[in-house]
This record gives sequence, structure tokens and C-alpha cells, in this order.
Amino acid sequence: MLTRTEADGAFAAAALDAALTRSPSLVARDRGLATELVYGALRTMSVLDAELARFSKNGAKSIEQLDPWARSVLRVAVYQVLALDRIPPSAAVDAAVDALKRWRSKGLAGFANAVLRRIADERPDPLPADRKITLALRAIPVAVRVRIGSLLGQEAVESVLRAALERSATSSVRVNPLRIDRAALMERLLRERAGAVVSAGKRSELAVSVEHAGDLSYTAAWKEGLFDIQEEGAQVVALMAGARPGMAVLDLCAGRGGKSAVLATQMGGRGTLHAVDLHPAKLETLRANLARLGLTEHLALQTFAVDLTVGDGDLAVAAPPGGYDVVMVDAPCSGLGTLAHRPDLMLRLRSASAWRALTEIQTVVLERAARWVRPGGVLLYAVCTLTAEEGDGPVDALLAARPGWAAAHERTVLRPDVDGTDGFVIHRIVRAGGDAP
Repeated sequence: MLTRTEADGAFAAAALDAALTRSPSLVARDRGLATELVYGALRTMSVLDAELARFSKNGAKSIEQLDPWARSVLRVAVYQVLALDRIPPSAAVDAAVDALKRWRSKGLAGFANAVLRRIADERPDPLPADRKITLALRAIPVAVRVRIGSLLGQEAVESVLRAALERSATSSVRVNPLRIDRAALMERLLRERAGAVVSAGKRSELAVSVEHAGDLSYTAAWKEGLFDIQEEGAQVVALMAGARPGMAVLDLCAGRGGKSAVLATQMGGRGTLHAVDLHPAKLETLRANLARLGLTEHLALQTFAVDLTVGDGDLAVAAPPGGYDVVMVDAPCSGLGTLAHRPDLMLRLRSASAWRALTEIQTVVLERAARWVRPGGVLLYAVCTLTAEEGDGPVDALLAARPGWAAAHERTVLRPDVDGTDGFVIHRIVRAGGDAP
């Protein structure tokens, strides 16, 4: 998984889920260890490489010259030595050396043995309790910290990043109120997952926080459509739309439909819901998920695979003549508010051009979205990151070009350290020209 993520650009979470699905014989403990090794090594990659370079004759060049698989073997070993207290350092070193000897060469195995044992010799004993978080914080580039500080102030950056990383042990689900209430769902989850820690969410009235419960999509409650797995901050975003039964609602950049499901729930499963995404496979998942939740029987649901940076596609024909009551844009972004779930983020944000590409897409998609909002309707723009250029820049540009367009404008920032959610910047804009829905 590490090699695929680095060399092929695979998304770590999706690739790992697929790999674990293909390995049903793995017991829960081994699945957990595989996840820990992949996520941990990705979060701390630059620190792991620096440690390897520190004890290599030619420094960083020695590590850069390795093939991706060999480099991944070394990173896994170093991560175990520096971050995990239940695996003896000698076992981690021996496993890496044996793998390299078998699949590469005795010379490379000897190099690994020498470097890894020197790293292991410096390992503190016992390991500090927050060792994983400390390593991950060290791996976050200064440029990323500066960008977050542009929105929240530099004094808040460390607190926000630490809280974001500490959230990795918690899952959030969203109750389906059309089938069960929150208290009853919490009781049901405790019956199905003995030993789980379950509590009500803080920012979303539909949220339940769950720890030590494993994969909840295997529960009978999930199969019965009693809940959906969705981070609490993402729930808050969609709830801010204020959708109601009978409305015409458009979800742009809908992905697999978590927020679409919230909108459909607010609508009581009645009205018109159009969902747009670039990837047809995600839209298939969206339709299946809404059906599982029992939201499609009376809902006029249509999905459109469209590249919004190019045009409107078939949406141009299907859209209501007067526009939509609600248009939601959950825009592609750097994802810095989701560090707990996106360990490969730093691999995707290495160049200034990557940041420019994101802001260009956000601006184009938001401009396209605004044209579909009816007078008096709501435009909801959100990004799961905490930078001013992504969170505020596109909205500022939109409103500057439309003086008097906004009858009301509400800006909300969700912070991991304050709200206990992923980080989001959310703008709710009511278009002038009619009563707000």
C-alpha cells in the first residue's frame, strides 16, 4: 500500500480498504496493525526518511536512490521502532532485513541492518505516550503551517494540528431519523459492538461518536439503514443548508453522497435532489446508499457525471427553469482539516502548482454553482480545510463580482481543537431577490 501510494498516486484510505477486503483471512488485530503501519508511515514519511538519511553514508541520496518498494520496507521498520511500543525493535529490524535479503539483495539487506540498528539504539525507553502525534507533527511542512495560520493565526496552528491528528481513533455516524432516534441507535450499537464507547455528537444533532467498534458497515443496524458512517463536521456542513420537504436541491461535487443523504433526510425523502460528480462510480454508490437509507421512494433523484471545470453537461437540461432552492458545493480542497483520515495528504501538496490548481477549481465550480441558485435560495460553499485562500478566497471573489447579490451571508469555521470535528470553512449565502427558504 505504501508503494502504491507513493509511486502510483493511489489514495491510501481507498487502496487499504480494498486490500483488506481482498484479505478476509486477516483477523481484526492484524487488520488494525496493517492500518496503523500504512497510516502511520504516511503521516510521518518525511521524518522517517530523515532518520534513515541521518545514519546513511550518503545521507538523503542513499534513500532517494532506492526503489519505492525497498524504501517502503525501511519506512515500515523505522515507524515501528520509533512509534510502536508493542513490537520489539529487533523484530521490526529483522523483518525488514529478511524481506530485503529475499526480494532484493544481500548488500541492501546489510545496509538496512546497519542503519536500522543504529536508529533502534537511539530509541527512548519507554516511548513517550504521544510519540505518534509528535512524529506526525514534525512531518508537517512549515509552508502548510503558514497557510493554516493565514486563517486562524499562527498561535492556533499547533493546537489545531494536534487535535486533528488525535481524532484518528474516533468514528462518527449519522442516525437516520426516518427510521430510528439517536438514543435508540446508541443502544443498538452497544448491543452489536460489545466494548464500544458510544456518545452523542456535540455539533450535529444526528451524530453519534463511536470508539473501539471496528468496521460498523458490517453491523445489522447499518444494513437495515439505521445510520450512515459520516464525520460529524461533514454532517454540520450539510445541515446548514436547511433543506426542507418539496425543495429542489443541487449537490455539486457530491462524491459518494454522504452530504446528499443529509439533504435528502432534511427533505424527508420528498422533493427533487440532483447530485453531480466527476466520477460515475461514486454516483452509483450514492444512489445505492440513499436506497439503503430508504430515502428514494418519493424523492426525484437524478445523478450527473460532469466535469464542472468544463461545463454543465446534462444538468443544463434537467435543472429547474427557475433554479434550485439550495445549491451545495463541497469543493475539492487540500483537506488539511481531515488529517486523521487522510494520511497521504502531504504527498499531494508538495508544489505551489498543486495549491494553485485547487483554488482555480474551487473558483470555477463556485461560479458555476451560483448561476443555479434561484432568488431567495441558498448557496452553501464548504471546504474541509483551514486555509484562507481556499476557505474564503473563492467566496470573496464571487461576491465582489456580484454587489448586492447576498441578502445574508454566514461564515462558520469548525476546528478540531474547539469543535471536536474535522476542520471546515463554511459559507452560507442567501441570494437576494426573494424570501429565504
